[in-house]
Amino acid sequence: MRTPSRFLIAATVGGALLAVGAIFVIDTTLESYVENHARDRLVAQARGSLSFAETRLEQTVTTLVDLAAKAGDDCSSKMIDMMRFAMFSNMPMKGMAILDEKMQPVCTPAGGNLPPISLSREFQLADKRISFSVARFRDRQERSLHLRLERPNGRSLATLIATEALLPEIEFGRDEGIKRIRLQVESGELISARPAGDEGAGLDDGRSLVVQQRSERYPMMIVAERSRRAIAVEYQDLQFIVRSCLLFVSIFALVVFWLTVRRNQEDPVAALRLAMRNGEIVPFFQPTVDTMKGGVRGAEVLARWRKPDGTLVSPAHFIPLAEQSGLIYELTNVLMKRACEEVGATYAARPHLRLGFNLFAGHFDEAKIVEDVKAVFTGSRIAFDQIVLEVTERAPLPDLDEARKVIASLQEMGVRVAIDDVGTGHGGLSYLLKLGVDIIKIDKMFIDAISTERYSQIIIETLVELARTMNMEVIAEGVETFEQVEYLRLKGINEAQGFVFAPPLPASSYLALVEAMDRPRPSVVENPLAKLAGAA
Repeated sequence: MRTPSRFLIAATVGGALLAVGAIFVIDTTLESYVENHARDRLVAQARGSLSFAETRLEQTVTTLVDLAAKAGDDCSSKMIDMMRFAMFSNMPMKGMAILDEKMQPVCTPAGGNLPPISLSREFQLADKRISFSVARFRDRQERSLHLRLERPNGRSLATLIATEALLPEIEFGRDEGIKRIRLQVESGELISARPAGDEGAGLDDGRSLVVQQRSERYPMMIVAERSRRAIAVEYQDLQFIVRSCLLFVSIFALVVFWLTVRRNQEDPVAALRLAMRNGEIVPFFQPTVDTMKGGVRGAEVLARWRKPDGTLVSPAHFIPLAEQSGLIYELTNVLMKRACEEVGATYAARPHLRLGFNLFAGHFDEAKIVEDVKAVFTGSRIAFDQIVLEVTERAPLPDLDEARKVIASLQEMGVRVAIDDVGTGHGGLSYLLKLGVDIIKIDKMFIDAISTERYSQIIIETLVELARTMNMEVIAEGVETFEQVEYLRLKGINEAQGFVFAPPLPASSYLALVEAMDRPRPSVVENPLAKLAGAA
């Protein structure tokens, strides 16, 4: 059984964290929706209750005003009858009286004395003649609303309104005070409450949702309360459905994500594309060396796939795949950019160093490679004349005429073009004759056979002579022994690369080699005699 890679584990953990984050955000949004929806419903009920109380109070005020306008002598039989009719026709009124200047009852429709009451502070209405206060009966715990209309003769017409008639009859649950509605004056004194008798204070204790609605016509307001536990119970079905769906979607998305990552890992093209995006494709540098002087002439950039665990994948495992899938173009861009970043400073100080990149035959089928090279190296620390682009004979060029145009465009910028693997592939001499390249690279196959195959020596000598005639440079590849180096020097091949000098190196090692073998010359050479003369 294959052990999951670190990337797969990291991707799974990351996906799980994203899913948890999404669940938290949506769950928080759901709780906010439930809170807002419950608040809106409670506000609507508070407004309805306030409108109900205002209507009942308005009816009573109208009755008092009409009665005062029709009244004759105080306490006459006609006045008493009119007061009785007013009480009969106006349900909230449960008592009336004519009061003297000292607010004492002069007469009532029922006759006899009224039960003793205590009144709160009076609140005037818009009509300054009318005021109301909260009345309490001294012999029982009961409230009424005391409404009084002043008359020109100094006496007042007063009535008591049953406070339970000021709030609508609504079904209220009794479980832990699920809902309460209170009508109170602006000072906070209670007028009426639903459920009846539930007049306790201490609202908004954190366990309840509380809203207030103030009257614009009377100095009173409605306070409505709903326990959060009751709200949670009411919305628990909705929350269960949403959270269940959310959990299902999150698990489904996580499974799909995990399967996609696994599939991408098992799909070599997808894995290679992901590796390029994650910076796992890195340049290695195989030095080219001056066989006469021993200095470093430059390097050929080779692609390596460095996995997150540090292991390196040979290019033989992914370069053919990149060519077949079309990722070779993106991969080449990645290599050029990374190489420019890693060795640019050193190359800026050593303009004689060259940097070679292998191109795919398809690169020469259109001018896009010209634009890519411009985009990467324009304004960079590597000059165009330090760049060598290599086209291999191992894959045929689809259109030699188009390839020639592309090569000419590159050469106009100062870029040099080399033919790699000369003599081993499809092009043969036609590439040398038609493409107008600057450099030929003799394949390792001929170098290996120098001491064993006489014809290999003849081919090498022929290629060297042809290159001289056509004004081309020659580089030998795959040099592995000092005997081969000595032979190449004798034949006038003064540039070579191979394991006898150095294998492909990471940037740090290549730069260290350059520093050791090729120190940059100072731009101004100081005359030692002039220095001595100046000292004297």
